[in-house]
Amino acid sequence: MGFFEFEKRWLRSIFDCVIPSGASRVLPEGAADVPLEGFIEDLLAHAPAQFCLGMRACTWAITLAPLLVLGRPKTFHGLSREDQYRVLDVMRSSDIYLVREMPLLFKTIGCLGYGGLPRIQARLDIEPRDATDPEWARRGAKS
Repeated sequence: MGFFEFEKRWLRSIFDCVIPSGASRVLPEGAADVPLEGFIEDLLAHAPAQFCLGMRACTWAITLAPLLVLGRPKTFHGLSREDQYRVLDVMRSSDIYLVREMPLLFKTIGCLGYGGLPRIQARLDIEPRDATDPEWARRGAKS
C-alpha cells in the first residue's frame, strides 16, 4: 500500500521531529541528515497492508493533532519544533492508549531506518556492524 507523496513528506517530518539533529554529541545526525526517503519507500513496498494502513492513520492523526491539542488551525508540520514537541508530549500523556503510543510508534519505525545505517551503528558502538549501507540508503543517499 503506497502513500501519497504529501503523506510521505508528513511521515518524514514526523521522523525529523522524533529523531532530531544535534540532540547529542554522540549522535549529532538526526533523521533529517540521513536518507530516510529510501527507507520509507522500502518500508511501504514490503510491509503488510494492515501495518501501512495503521501508519497512514497515525500519520494523519499526528498531522491534525494541533487542531485539538493546541486549538490552532495548523498542521503538525507547520508548527515550530517547540510546538511539535508540545503536541507529542500531550499525546504521550493521553489516557487513550492508542493516542499515547503514536509518538513511540513513529520513533520506533524511524529508528529502524536510522539505526540501519553503518555510520549510526558505529557511533553507538554496535557490533557486529553492517559493512555497507542498506540498499534503500544507497538509492536515496545523502552526503
